[in-house]
Amino acid sequence: MAQGTTTHEVLHPEIGRIEAAKAALRERFEEHLARASEAVVLKAVALTDEKAFAALAKVEVETKRSIATRNQEAVSRMNARAFERVDGRCELLDAKAACEILGITKQALSQKTKAGNLLAYTNSGNRRKFYPSFQFANNKPRAVVARLIKALEVDPADLEAMNFLVQHLVGKMDYSDPGEPSNEVPRFELLDDSVALRIITRDYVNALTAGQ
Repeated sequence: MAQGTTTHEVLHPEIGRIEAAKAALRERFEEHLARASEAVVLKAVALTDEKAFAALAKVEVETKRSIATRNQEAVSRMNARAFERVDGRCELLDAKAACEILGITKQALSQKTKAGNLLAYTNSGNRRKFYPSFQFANNKPRAVVARLIKALEVDPADLEAMNFLVQHLVGKMDYSDPGEPSNEVPRFELLDDSVALRIITRDYVNALTAGQ
């Protein structure tokens, strides 16, 4: 009997330490869970236990990053998504393909771009330039593109401004009369329509003003 009592007394402190450790872990997990965004929590709950815990574990890593670092990462992801959207809405040609269409050298292509005669979309991730195919016709740049760049006072050297213009042109607009069914088409398909061009110009200025 005395031996059993001694064994119980020896084990009791160990059990207490284990329970205390479990309580501390639960408290830390609750704090960790509180830092997770709603999106992370909803994603984790649908996963198996191991994958759910792994997803939640990433939250701690993210919280250790500085605000400046997280902001830069967010901008990088946003730029990547913007490029994907443009690439999905129009055909983007690399410099080699654009040169072959126009029958010019890369140097001449660069000069035309700098002069505001061509649209170039710059991938912010690798700084490569791409040329929307809609601006070419009959192996020449469409004159309306240069007129539009000049009318909107877009600086060809301002990569963000040029990207914004391309994003605007690949976006859709409803070009239907009141009472008619909706007729949404990419803006670049309407550049030769003088009435539509005025609307495109007006909408660009409004969007630019709102963005500022």
